[in-house]
Formats: sequence, structure tokens, C-alpha cells
Amino acid sequence: MSHSLMRPIYPLFVLSLVAALALVAWYLEPEMWFVWAGVSLMLPIAWGTLEFIRDEPSDDVRRSIFFAGWLLAFPLLFAIGSSLDLYDGQARSMASAAMGLFMGGVLIFMGNYIPKRLPPLDEGEYDQAKVLALKRFTGWAYVLAGIGYIGAWLILPTTPANIVATGLCLLATALIVGRRALTRIRP
Repeated sequence: MSHSLMRPIYPLFVLSLVAALALVAWYLEPEMWFVWAGVSLMLPIAWGTLEFIRDEPSDDVRRSIFFAGWLLAFPLLFAIGSSLDLYDGQARSMASAAMGLFMGGVLIFMGNYIPKRLPPLDEGEYDQAKVLALKRFTGWAYVLAGIGYIGAWLILPTTPANIVATGLCLLATALIVGRRALTRIRP
């Protein structure tokens, strides 16, 4: 199999790992189904949206999704460990908050990184002003979601922080998908 055909396998593998870990976490904590569903769906939706904006595969997008998937795998492993009572109460609470702050930082990083790394589209086929506006909207949506994510983990107890933070990620992703669906980037 050629290298170009293998490229989508890497992010697909990591997204499958994240989905499997989210399913295990869902099994261990079914009352948090909203969080686990959001975690497992956020990156595939983001990947699909970013690939759709490009109308062709992008190695930069795939690489970003690959690394973001690995970054999501670690908090999921921690959540599974917490559900299995591998940590005592105080350590669990502090580590949960630390992971929440870390994930908020990841969202802020994604909001700053992804729009800058997307290669420009063909000038003749696309309205560059609309493409640039969509990239900026994507960046701001993820940065604001990351700030909200961090705020939720700084202010709220663990369970509500998890729900609010996941809701903010899903809301940002839904707004980006909606904005892309409503924006005609072709003249």
C-alpha cells in the first residue's frame, strides 16, 4: 500500500482508540454518557469539517487530528483509572482539575494552530475573504471554548465541570459546522 493511502489510517487509528476508551469510560460511568459521547464525536466532526473546507485531503489537518487524538487519550485513561478507584479522593479531585485545565489549553492551542496551518485554497475557485472569515471563526470558537473549559474546571465541581466543558466543546464544533454549512466559499 502506498504512503498516500496509509496517511488516513494514522488519525483513524487514534480516533478509534479514543472512541474505544470513551466506550470503556461510558461503561464505567454511564451517568456521564454526554461527556463520553462528546469526547468520542468531537474530533471526527472536526476532521470531517476541516477536510470538507479543503475539498481535498490535507496532511496538516490529519496530523493535527492525530496529535489531538493522542492528547484526548490521556485524560480518558485517567478517567478510566478514576472510575476503577486507582486514586484516592484528594488526588482524584486535583488530577481531574489538572486534566481539565490541560484540555482547555489544548483547545486554545487548537484554536490558534489549526486556522494558521490550513493551506490556502485556489484563488480562482474560492472567495478568499469568506475562507479567511471561516478560518478566523474556527479559531475564535475553539479559543473561547478553551477559555470556558478552563473556567468551568476552575469554578465548578468535577461532574458539572465535565458536563459544561464538554458542552462548550460540542457547541464550538456545532457552530463551526453550522457556519461552514451556511457560508458559500465558492463565488
